[in-house]
Amino acid sequence: MNGFWSWSLVVIVPVLLAAMIAAHEAGLRIHARLRPASGTQEGEGSSDEGFILSGVLGLLALLMGFSFSMALDRLEDRRDLMLTETSAVGYLAMLAEGLPPERAGPLKADLATYAAARLAAAEMADGPERLAAEQKAAALRAPVAAKVRAALRELPPGPLTVALAGAYDTVEDSAVRRQALSQAHLPARVLWLLAVYATISAAMLGYALAGTRAHRRASSITLYLLIALAFGVILDLDRPRAGAITVDQTPFEEAVAGLSAG
Repeated sequence: MNGFWSWSLVVIVPVLLAAMIAAHEAGLRIHARLRPASGTQEGEGSSDEGFILSGVLGLLALLMGFSFSMALDRLEDRRDLMLTETSAVGYLAMLAEGLPPERAGPLKADLATYAAARLAAAEMADGPERLAAEQKAAALRAPVAAKVRAALRELPPGPLTVALAGAYDTVEDSAVRRQALSQAHLPARVLWLLAVYATISAAMLGYALAGTRAHRRASSITLYLLIALAFGVILDLDRPRAGAITVDQTPFEEAVAGLSAG
């Protein structure tokens, strides 16, 4: 974890806001120094500057829109995989009921232990502890796999064997994919570029407003606040367990509770 991922959103948003405000003020001062030196009349070229500024802000909006869309898609993928794993665990437990008692009991007990470990890992914040919990859960999946293979060797070929093999395959696949997706983030370089681009855009806006003699600091600061908050939302969406926007684990919790009760 480095870069944006090691910082709190409470720090990132104010820092970005302060950087954009400082860049805006720098743009005002740069304009004040350059215009008199060039001998250009106040107001000349303001239309050209406005045209360029519109393009810069439009590109910033496009970049933030794409980043927001990617982060939101990742959140939806995490939710879908959680539901897939929940369904697969419940289905495997149901199929275990059709096995002989000496096979069904141990398989359901190991599955309950494994599912509880997966839930504990999913509810942890990002960091080394979560990685350790996910590795522990992966190790607990091995006894489940062994008992499923033993049952498949004993059962005659038929719909139950096919369903049992498919259910375990889905349990394993969804767990691996969830673990990989929880560690996948928007590239840090993209986020740095987005932050730098927002700061440069603020400087250009300050420069352009200086040419109109209307600095409009209040409205500009409001715009920068909205940009900083939008940037914070993008980061929050892309943090599976560290932010305020997370995937609700209630369906998985209910499935684990059902296995424990059974």
